Formats: sequence, structure tokens, C-alpha cells
Amino acid sequence: MTKITIHMSYMQSLLWIALFMALIAAEINVVELLFVDFVHGNPHRTQENALFMMKAYTPVFGLVAFVGTFLVFTLPQFFQAEAIRASRQMLGDRARFAALLVLPLAAVLTWYCYDYLTPSNVCIPGCMESYEHGISVARYVTALAIQAPITLFSFLYFNASSRSQSKRPIVLVALAIALVVGGIRGYLMAREQLQFL
Repeated sequence: MTKITIHMSYMQSLLWIALFMALIAAEINVVELLFVDFVHGNPHRTQENALFMMKAYTPVFGLVAFVGTFLVFTLPQFFQAEAIRASRQMLGDRARFAALLVLPLAAVLTWYCYDYLTPSNVCIPGCMESYEHGISVARYVTALAIQAPITLFSFLYFNASSRSQSKRPIVLVALAIALVVGGIRGYLMAREQLQFL
């Protein structure tokens, strides 16, 4: 377990996470448009326009999610990899568990990166009050809930790498979870839109 091996594994897992987030964002758009425009028949938009929106906006949403994932999760991933590296002399092979132990601190980094590195206070005309930066219990719990599965995926990915096991099952399970999450979120967003039709 060298420093480069640890960081490469965590960087590879971050790349997978960014791809899954892009897939989720793209799927949300497609599922929402399918339910609103094709299943329920949106009277305010033609089906041709909905198809155009699927073709034009889906890659944009995926790209934004991909870039946003790197903005928000690069620093926490690096921090967890450094925690493993720093504790490997003292803990040996068990140092990989250091990433799980520093999860509460990684969630703070996740919140910070989201709060200050992404454009969270964009206000279109007619919007409500502007976004105020700062951490609260609710924001910390949200960051922890989002960081926990990402930490688990990276931990399992690194564990498979360090033991020379196949990472394919971990990636396939995460892909299946991403597809389910994207489909459910798209359906829920479509239900929210249906009340305005």
C-alpha cells in the first residue's frame, strides 16, 4: 500500500462516482419528461419539444453533475486517502478503515466544498431570499447522508484494489443503485410537476 496506490484508487473511485452522478442527473431528466409529457400528456408542451429537451438537456445535466461531483467530493476523497496513508505505519493493513473513521470530518469538507465551491446563491428574477452560507445541523446531516455512501463505495473499491480482487461487482452494484435512484427521483419530480398541469 504505497501513497500513490492509495491516491490512485481513491481518484479512480471518484471518477466512477462522477460518472454515476452524471448518469443519475441524465436519467432524472429523461424519466421526468417521459412521465410528464408522454404518460400524462402535458398540454403545454408538444412531444417533439419534449424529445428535443431530452436530446439537448440530458447531456448538459450530466456534464454539470460530473463537474459538480469533482468540485464537491475531490477534497473529501483526498482527505480520506491521506487518513489511510497517515495511519498505515501504525495500523498496517487495517489502515484502510481510517477512511470510515474520518467520515464525520469528510462530511464537513463535503458541506464546505458544496457551500463555497459551487454556485449556490444563483438567483433568477423573482426568486425568494438569497442563499446564506454556513453550516447548521440540518446541512451537516444532509452532507453526512450524501458522503456516507460515497465513502462506503470508495472504501470497498480501495479494499478490492488492495487485496487484488475484482472491482467489477462493486461497480455493477453501484451502477444498479444509481439507476434506481435516478429513476425514482425522476418519477418524484414528475409527480411534483403534474400538479401544475
